[in-house]
Amino acid sequence: MISLANFYRVFFAILLSKFPFQNAQSPPKNISLSSRFLDSVLQDYAFRSFFRHRQVTGVIYDGNVSPELTGITVSALRLRSGGLRRKGYFGYKEFDIPAGVFENPYVERVVLVYQNLGNWSSVYYPMPGYLYLSPVVGLFAYNASLSPAKVLPELDLRASEDPILIKFESFGVLKDGVSPKCVFFDLFGGVEFDRVVNGSVCKGIKQGHFGVVVEENVPAPVPAPAMMPVKGPENPIAVGGDGGDKKGGSNGWWVGGMVGGVFLVVAAAAVYGVMVAVRRCVRRRRVEKMEYVTEGGVSLAVVAVGNGKMPVAMEMRTKPVLENEYVT
Repeated sequence: MISLANFYRVFFAILLSKFPFQNAQSPPKNISLSSRFLDSVLQDYAFRSFFRHRQVTGVIYDGNVSPELTGITVSALRLRSGGLRRKGYFGYKEFDIPAGVFENPYVERVVLVYQNLGNWSSVYYPMPGYLYLSPVVGLFAYNASLSPAKVLPELDLRASEDPILIKFESFGVLKDGVSPKCVFFDLFGGVEFDRVVNGSVCKGIKQGHFGVVVEENVPAPVPAPAMMPVKGPENPIAVGGDGGDKKGGSNGWWVGGMVGGVFLVVAAAAVYGVMVAVRRCVRRRRVEKMEYVTEGGVSLAVVAVGNGKMPVAMEMRTKPVLENEYVT
């Protein structure tokens, strides 16, 4: 019984035989194959590289494609899902995969397949009105069962924290007014544009194909307008007469009211402070007077008694007189 992978290879070979190749480096424009079918074929070529080597986790294995697809390169990378999520993987061809990337559904080991479509980019991913400045590259995740008898299930690879970076080679100096754009092709035929960062870097959060394009017919830059005389304000703040600007007048009253309110608050605070100081002074004078009256105007001596001090009268104020002294 023929497997699904072998069926795809046979069908692909028969389909390619219908269109003779004159030059593999310049693919004919009349070929129209499904990009998803191409993904399955390139997946099979990438997985074959594992069986030619000892399978080592974290090592990139480059695959070989058929002569009919010369110009396309594929690679495979086997990783542990836990390590991929904790550490990421940097330097997988053009891709820098950050920590926090996860696959759905979860598997213990994952195989990341890399594609570089080279000069086939515009064939499988045509962009009318745009020119490619880079080849279209792809990244896909598969369950790492590595069974050659069946097509491995495709996983949904997404970034949860930092985005995936796709670092293309420098595009050189572009003409003035020409701004490159990142283009992303998802697995369902959708196309998204984004800006290029750091000169030649694109960002993505999920698996698919990436490239850099520029508009084919970029319009000439619009010349800057001639210098015009500076025009005065249409709504002057100063208002005079009945025909003045009511809005400017209301703004003036509003500012004046604010200044007056602040002045009143400051004045009230100052008056309150003076009143508090006067009350404290009067109270202090009253206490001093009461103390003077209590002591009878005569200050008493102070002597130490134990650990404290207390006032005492050193002598009697009235000299005592005996009763016999009154008898003459």
